[in-house]
Amino acid sequence: MVAPGGAVRGALRGASRWTLVLVLLALWELGGRTLVTDPRTLLFLPLPSTIAAAAWALARDGSLLVDLGRSGGRVLVGSLAAVLVGVPLGAVVASWPRVGAALDAPLRLVRPIPPIAWVPLTILWFGVGELQQVVILFFAAAFVVMAGTTDAVRGVPPTLLAAARNLGVPERGLLLRVSVPAALPGVAAAVREGVGTAWFVLVAAEFLSASEGLGVLILEGRDLLEPARTFVGMGALAACGAATDLALGALQARLTRWT
Repeated sequence: MVAPGGAVRGALRGASRWTLVLVLLALWELGGRTLVTDPRTLLFLPLPSTIAAAAWALARDGSLLVDLGRSGGRVLVGSLAAVLVGVPLGAVVASWPRVGAALDAPLRLVRPIPPIAWVPLTILWFGVGELQQVVILFFAAAFVVMAGTTDAVRGVPPTLLAAARNLGVPERGLLLRVSVPAALPGVAAAVREGVGTAWFVLVAAEFLSASEGLGVLILEGRDLLEPARTFVGMGALAACGAATDLALGALQARLTRWT
């Protein structure tokens, strides 16, 4: 149980992390109101108060929630598919040298391809729709998750595997019973990085082939000459990415309490 004093100190530390952000926003607002004299400047670089008003308006009419739901759903499905494919494949590549050697050359060729380069092909294969968006995010996250899992499983100490063999664990059971649990902290870190990559690629993917989502909201700011909409989309994207990473970090800490 956390002592009241510790809870207060933790809350103060959490609040202090946002001090610089609040100071910068206050300086931005103050500088815009006192130093800028050309209204056109404030049109293309809106004040924080203008951005907040735009966010409130978009939230009230429901469009912001729709965009959040669309983007969040795409990231969730694409990242989940990447984890379901990338973690087992990475574990197999690391644990079975022959399989890893066979897959090494194809993976070296495919991994450097930017995820956004798959957009034309995914449109031809799946058309313009949710599946096509999810496939792009899957490509973005899967290679990150697989590479991180491979490194984590390869990093399992050989002495741990030797001890498991001496205790009677069969060779075929070493992967699931020893290697994967021991590599779990590294695997969890790879999953967090993969999800973060999916959020990073999301906007570029939605720019090219989506009708709803945070990327579309960001692009609308340019098309409608309303940069405040762009800032709202960017802020929502940053908040979603940060919230996702915090949630995964808490889950990682809970699953790897022994580390």
